[in-house]
Amino acid sequence: MEEQRHVPRHHVDCSVTFVVEDISGTGTVFNLSQDGCAIESRVPVPPTGYASLFITFPGDPDPVVIDLARLRWVTRSEFGCEFRIMSRTARKRVQRYLVMDRAA
Repeated sequence: MEEQRHVPRHHVDCSVTFVVEDISGTGTVFNLSQDGCAIESRVPVPPTGYASLFITFPGDPDPVVIDLARLRWVTRSEFGCEFRIMSRTARKRVQRYLVMDRAA
């Protein structure tokens, strides 16, 4: 199967709080790019829908807010999100973290 992502994903370990429809929960972002992420969580989410994400990078107390992310895939304990709406500042913070994480 051909890779469909346009930007590379990076293995990370960041905490996340999310709201999907009327379900809220916490989890771990284990895969991140400037356009999306994969999350592991014990909270089940619906197979389709939209989420708001609050990702906390290690050493940074203020979470990055992803206003709207589309659920792209869901398993029992993981789900993938495509970032749809986020501020310019949030996008820059994600890009900066990815550059710093890659350099570490």
